[in-house]
Amino acid sequence: MNFRRLPRLAALLLLPAVALAGASPSVPPAPWLLDQVKILSAPEMEGRASGTPGADRAAGHIAQVFRKAGLRPCCGNGYLQTFEVVTGTRLGTPNSFALVTPAPRPFALGRDFTPVAVSSDGTAEGDVIFVGYGITAGNLHYDDYAGVDARGKIVLAMSGDPGAADPASPFRRPEAYHYAERSHKIINAREHGARAMILVSRPGSERERLPTLRGITQPWGIQVVFVTRKAAGALLAPSGKQLAALQETIDRSLTPQSFPLPGVRVKLEVALVRERGTAANVAGILPGTDPRLKDESIVIGAHYDHLGRGGEGSLAPDEIGKIHFGADDNASGTTGVMALARTFAARGGLPRPLVFVAFGGEELGILGSSHYTQHPLLPLEKTVLMLNMDMIGRLRDEKLYVFGVESGMGLREIVADVAKGLTLKLQLRGDPFSPSDHTPFYLRERPVLFLFTGAHADYHKPADTWEKINAQGMETVVTFTARILERVGSATPPPAYVKLAPPPSRGGGGYGPFFGVVPDFSEGERPGVRLGGVRPGSPADKAGVKAGDIIIRFAGVDVKTLDDLTFALRSRRAGDKVEVILLRDGKDISTEATLGERR
Repeated sequence: MNFRRLPRLAALLLLPAVALAGASPSVPPAPWLLDQVKILSAPEMEGRASGTPGADRAAGHIAQVFRKAGLRPCCGNGYLQTFEVVTGTRLGTPNSFALVTPAPRPFALGRDFTPVAVSSDGTAEGDVIFVGYGITAGNLHYDDYAGVDARGKIVLAMSGDPGAADPASPFRRPEAYHYAERSHKIINAREHGARAMILVSRPGSERERLPTLRGITQPWGIQVVFVTRKAAGALLAPSGKQLAALQETIDRSLTPQSFPLPGVRVKLEVALVRERGTAANVAGILPGTDPRLKDESIVIGAHYDHLGRGGEGSLAPDEIGKIHFGADDNASGTTGVMALARTFAARGGLPRPLVFVAFGGEELGILGSSHYTQHPLLPLEKTVLMLNMDMIGRLRDEKLYVFGVESGMGLREIVADVAKGLTLKLQLRGDPFSPSDHTPFYLRERPVLFLFTGAHADYHKPADTWEKINAQGMETVVTFTARILERVGSATPPPAYVKLAPPPSRGGGGYGPFFGVVPDFSEGERPGVRLGGVRPGSPADKAGVKAGDIIIRFAGVDVKTLDDLTFALRSRRAGDKVEVILLRDGKDISTEATLGERR
């Protein structure tokens, strides 16, 4: 069947409802929208990290707006649908790092070294190997592990990648940026058999300081500490070599300089406590006006959480500890939800019920929306549309990206039609898959739309502040969104879910070849990547992989976290045949997949 013809057929069925829509809904004006962004991104919200007092204050404000609008509370405790999350990592006991030979020397916790948040607990002792940047990049013909045997050893690696100041370096290519990421270095060390890893800041790259212990991920199966350059110098001293000179040689020649440190043996102990707390979705219901449609809801959502004071998700590593205000990401989308709640409550609702949700836990892995789909306020199987707004505050050149227009019959036509008379230049995308809160709904076979005004240089940095918000542009986007809701809220029949085939391939990218799975981001009880969905016709689908499977090994890499699966994919190319080990119904299953080109 040609899925592209289905929306056109559905559009004919939806035409009688168009006349019911009338004039554009009157949404709150730009000054009100900007005021709400200011409130949610104010310093007292402290970046709204899930499970923190700042996020609780933000949730309280959103609940108050819902209450004043007249929405019905969602839950026994008012407007809050709570769930548990990992909120942070702190030091346990013991944490130590010491030079064992040639001259015993303890290093001071917090002054000379600190554990990394993704480190596993435990003790490691072994000989040390210097492995440059700790990178294996077969596509660039560069491997810091070539010629050395890291099995059972402890490896010392620098941050960054070769030739950081050279725009001509192959590591400056878009598909190679990820080699500088800490995740590549740590997982690469583990996969080369290292017992533990020591990381140090590349000379000249940043001011000398130990990173703050922040992060909410589960352990990655290897002990990892970060040390000062002075401590790294003490390890290199018996070799007569210096970190800066080694770095300069690698950068100049793009040739690894790895070697065992003569007689150098270290011992380290790591003990971390992963704290848990409570996060919440803030949700309210506006009942429908047609009793026949009382269960056929539309969910309007946006995540209100952000990064707090930084951490693993921050793209400003030198500003960890500073408030990441998250004005566009996603105070803007949350403001859109509140504005639409006021708009339709003042009008008395639509024939279908509207469920307004500000999701928590999105930055931790779309946890809030995953929780909602498992505990819906109205029957999920009768949810006719989920509309998600994530970063709608930086409208530039009138461009608005709308994803998921092929996920429901007739959605593309509705979206294009309601934009008439507005200044928006719609960038329509059929694909409904992306790392935001609509994805769990599509994985449960619900039509979705995702609105987004585009990425910018302040993303996941403290610089994402309210002064840079285009409030007038937000008003236009919210007006456009209200028109969609009015149309779908009355449409008979509503848009029907469309199961999409994978989009056509058009070359590779920095995320590796195409496999075609969508993770289930809810927390699991065991290591591995649980799958929420598999794209039809994808390499995973052809290999017999199913939703609900847990990937535990991929292309020879033990998969404990999503970072492991990403690492394994990036180390392969389209056309490669890889073994995939799955856990299904408590049993291990082996299958083989041929990887494809990523779009």
